[in-house]
Formats: sequence, C-alpha cells, structure tokens
Amino acid sequence: MSSQNASSGSQVILSSEFVLSRYGESLAGKKILITGVANDSIAGELALQLSAAKPSLVILTARSESRVEPVVAKIKAKHPDVAVRFLKLDLASLADVRRAARELLDDGEVPKIDHLVAVAGVMVPPYQKTADGVELQFAVNYLANFLLVKELLPKVRAAGPKSSIVICASSAVRGGSVNFDDVNYSDGETYDPIGAYAQSNAARVVFARSLAEKLKGENIRVFSVDPGAVASGLQRNFTGEFLERVQEMRKSVGPVLRDYDGRPYDMPPFTGASEGASNLITAMTDPTIEDASGAYICRNAVADEQLTSWILNRENWVKLWELSEKLIGEPFAV
Repeated sequence: MSSQNASSGSQVILSSEFVLSRYGESLAGKKILITGVANDSIAGELALQLSAAKPSLVILTARSESRVEPVVAKIKAKHPDVAVRFLKLDLASLADVRRAARELLDDGEVPKIDHLVAVAGVMVPPYQKTADGVELQFAVNYLANFLLVKELLPKVRAAGPKSSIVICASSAVRGGSVNFDDVNYSDGETYDPIGAYAQSNAARVVFARSLAEKLKGENIRVFSVDPGAVASGLQRNFTGEFLERVQEMRKSVGPVLRDYDGRPYDMPPFTGASEGASNLITAMTDPTIEDASGAYICRNAVADEQLTSWILNRENWVKLWELSEKLIGEPFAV
C-alpha cells in the first residue's frame, strides 16, 4: 500500500496525507474536538494527521489520560506548535458526558469548536447495560453522541459557517435498524452482538441526517462516515471463532452480505489507519460536498446509494429523535 492511496478494484481510497494536501489549509487555526482517542484507534491517527494542518487546538477525549498520552507525544514530536488538550470523557455515562461538556462550555479559552468529530465506539462486546440502563453499544456509539452534540452545539454554532459535526459510523449500517420498542434486547435475553452494533450504526446515520436537516441554512456541515475496515482497538472483543468466520467470508467469490433491503454487497477491503482517517477529514473539509450535508461518506465520497429504506424513512428519524430525548431525559431543540 503506497502512502498515496489504497486501491480495491476500481475504487481508490485516499490517504489522509493526500486529502490534507488538497483541503488542509482550511484547518489552520481551527479548534477541533475528537472523541475516542487512543494509540491504536482511527481517532488517534486522525489527531496526528490533523495536527499537520496547524490547527490552534486539538481536544482529545478518552476515558483516561493514559490512552491519549502516546498520541500527544507523537503530536508534540512532529508538530510542537500545536496546542493539545486532554478531556476526560466516558461515553458510557450520560452524567460524564454532561460534566465534560460543561467543562468546555465554561472555558473562556475555548469560545468555539470548529470541528466536532465523534469517532469513539465499541464493537460486539458481551451484553451489558450502562449505569443509565441502556445497552452498551447503543449507549456509547449513538446516544452519547446525541447528548454530546446537544450540549456542545452552541460552541459549534459560535464557529460559524464551514464548521462541522462528523459522526463516525460503519458499513454495518447497511444491515441495521433500531428496534424502538426494545433497544435493550429484552435485557440481554435476545442479544445479538452484531445486530446491536448494526442498530447503533443505523442510529448514528439517521441522527446525522436529522441534524443536518434541522441545521439547514446555518452552513454547519453534518456527515456520517464509514471509515472502512481498519485494524484497531475496536476489534478487541472479536473471538477466534468470529475472526475465522470473517476470513472464510473474505475468501468467497462475489458478495456475501445482504443489506436491510436484501441487496448484496461486498466485504469492505482492509485499509491502513491513514485511509480510515481520510474519510473523516473528507467530511470535515472537502468543499465539493458541502451542499450534501447529512450525507453518508464512504471511500471519500457521498455514498447515499448504500443507504437502506429504513435509514431513508423519515418516520424513523422522528421516532429516533423522540426515543433519544426520552433516554437522555430532556428535549433537544435545535
């Protein structure tokens, strides 16, 4: 794989370096918040890549500072002039999301957030519920983002036109839907780890579409993003049996997966972290897609043709927003 791009058939997946060479100037002097930063994460790679574009501040969130220290060390070694700040944030706790957001809202040195990039996630863990009583994947991957964006929207609005809210999702959205009557899988009795992961990703993409529509006219970019298949800490819960299944599927000739509507699609090709992060940078900066706010980005381009009838059904947008308000215990009026 060259540093320029990775290729899968006729599809070219751009590197972060390439996307930044085209659009990185727009990030100079900006304040950027990234969730889920760790040394083995797409978010960690994203932070390092963005630092090359000379933002004025990069806020790195994680459950503990030890997770971000290796990333901070890399940024300081390569880009010592870029200010970096750690913000403790446990997305499995709505109370902690509120505390972290309040810390930023009360900080006069951070009058705005130009780019809020929600990358943090958890994938196929054993069944568990958060302290708030919500299944872990739905809580961390989706509901915490709903609340975090609600709390920090004033800071993003203060950044004005060209600011962005970017929600990392996954190709799993293609098989996903939200069971509005039972997001908790009957307290684990009917839990399907992959199904729950797909559910949380469907929610992420619907949220981006709903939010973009509500912010129409404010020139705030909102996108959901499939970063592609990148080996990272996200796969820590994969069992040997699951990995064997994936390997067998990859050996198959032709599409082996079917989306919510029964359409076949291929397993995504593995790429490096730079290619994964580049999709997020595309969503943040590419001027050619700014009129497509709310879209789903895959392989550095708008890929709404991948979205299913469930995702595109506006009744589901309304139901999800109402359910989310109920779960966080307060309205989110944009």
